[in-house]
Amino acid sequence: MKDATTFERLFMGAGEAAGPGDGAVPPMESRELAPRASSGLMDAVLGLAVRFVLIVQVWSWSRANAAAVVDPLSWRSWVTPTDGLENAARLWTMGQVDAGLAAVLLLAVASLVSLSLAVGVLTRLTGLAVMLGAGWHMMFILPEAFTSTVAYLALGLYLAARGAGPLSLDWALARLARLA
Repeated sequence: MKDATTFERLFMGAGEAAGPGDGAVPPMESRELAPRASSGLMDAVLGLAVRFVLIVQVWSWSRANAAAVVDPLSWRSWVTPTDGLENAARLWTMGQVDAGLAAVLLLAVASLVSLSLAVGVLTRLTGLAVMLGAGWHMMFILPEAFTSTVAYLALGLYLAARGAGPLSLDWALARLARLA
């Protein structure tokens, strides 16, 4: 008979249990919402650290492989690749895609990833993009450098799994959505 009371306690509301004081679980509406798992100080520090490392790396890569910005207000000025990046894109895509287009897309994605991480918006998708880019780099571009690439893969995995932490726009929007 102990199994029946355990069943009642776990799966039945307060009004359906055997009686008062029998350990019945209150209905869902009256329970407090549990705090989010990623709302502590450690998650804030780790989220900022992971985002900062990736911002520095991705932004510096994109600026090193882009032509000098002539007009800062023109988006084309930010995604104009160098000749070296176009040649590298030709090798990376194995001639299947236009190298100029691939280089422009790489620079645009790198710039958007940096911006997304800086603001802290869409960080789980950004983490997934970092993981995919690191995987592509490890398999096709420079397999000899897999040790550093694994580190970026781990950082992307952290962002995809945990998000940006409490000091981000994603977290603030999720908190607002919970209140509504």
